[in-house]
Amino acid sequence: MNRISFIFAKTFANQFTFKISHTQKSFLRNFTLTTVLNSDIKSIKDLYRPLPTYLYNDSKVYQLEREHIFGKNWMYAGRLDRLQKLGDYLSITLAGYPIFIYRSPLTNELIAFHNVCSHRAGPIVPINRDHHGIALYGNQSLLKCQYHAWLYDSRDGSLKATPNFNYKFQTDEKKCLNLKKINLEIIADQFIFVNLIQTKEIASLNTLLQDLSNDMMSFPLNEYRHFEAQHHIINCNWKTYIENYQEGYHIHSVHQELDKVVQQKEYVVTNKKNTYSIHYAPPRNAQSDQEKFLWVYIYPNLAINLYEKGYSIEHILPIGKDRTLLSYDFFLRSSSDELQMKNRMREAKQAIERTLEITHEDKMICEQVQCNLDAGIYKPGYLSSRMENGVAFFQNRIREELKDTKLQLE
Repeated sequence: MNRISFIFAKTFANQFTFKISHTQKSFLRNFTLTTVLNSDIKSIKDLYRPLPTYLYNDSKVYQLEREHIFGKNWMYAGRLDRLQKLGDYLSITLAGYPIFIYRSPLTNELIAFHNVCSHRAGPIVPINRDHHGIALYGNQSLLKCQYHAWLYDSRDGSLKATPNFNYKFQTDEKKCLNLKKINLEIIADQFIFVNLIQTKEIASLNTLLQDLSNDMMSFPLNEYRHFEAQHHIINCNWKTYIENYQEGYHIHSVHQELDKVVQQKEYVVTNKKNTYSIHYAPPRNAQSDQEKFLWVYIYPNLAINLYEKGYSIEHILPIGKDRTLLSYDFFLRSSSDELQMKNRMREAKQAIERTLEITHEDKMICEQVQCNLDAGIYKPGYLSSRMENGVAFFQNRIREELKDTKLQLE
């Protein structure tokens, strides 16, 4: 797991000396109560086996994952507060799928489409090609293709005009030329998710994440302001990185500085509703003050780390079978006190610098693991039922999603 979350919180806790109530302490620990930790393993046959090695380095597997995992699950796209004005858009590429979210000047509603013109596949809004299609926010008054200026209706994506085309399409002929609409839902009044499935029969994400959404909204989300964005390329398969995120087992060996402040042996991952995982790690100093926090991984590729004074988003974006883009966004809670806000910004920068050291450590170990997966020597071992239950949850979801393919999953 990338420890950007804990260091970010720990810095605030040390420098602002937050006091938390009994209720807040209960909030920090209540997620651990439902975790199933099977400590009564009687036989090696009861242990989970990791996924087969070839799933981490085969381009055909990655294309199947795009279709069966990223093409069918709810995926995080961006934040609502960046799309407030008429014509605001968010362009992002998710596992190779270029999409955009747009606030229609005609309805003032958000609507999402594939960022692909039906004429000759030009983009409707700009794509951040310099950075592998990571989130790009902007404003555009019309849904007009960047290539040949075909024009679409911002209410529903229907084709409106084909300048200089020398043929007028009839109404029934236009139907197959409309933009492809995408399902969209907003969680906790802030976080925008999309689903690419072209059907109305789709499970509501708000239903799946209702409990989590309520917990997230216990934080003052409307008071946070974007502070800094960063992105990093890791030369490993996206699953390699997420499996690292989903356990604290490696803290003692890989993150020596972090190991000094958290109880690695007490690190707990609580898997909920086969959809997300809550992480919790108690501090080594039992007397230390610690602000209310919530660390969550949402399948397939998002981590959000919430605190009372700030939070971070870690968007894990596959850009190939063996390359992963980590897109970070940091937020600070605003304050009307100018001096207090200045101090918060300074301390947050210091915290981010330290957490980037943790990012580098995770990058190093994940790339080394990927090299060994590619070498053809490793055969899957076993997963700890206590320390790697988050990994087991993730890998079981992968098996579930790919079961209708011809891939060997055991």
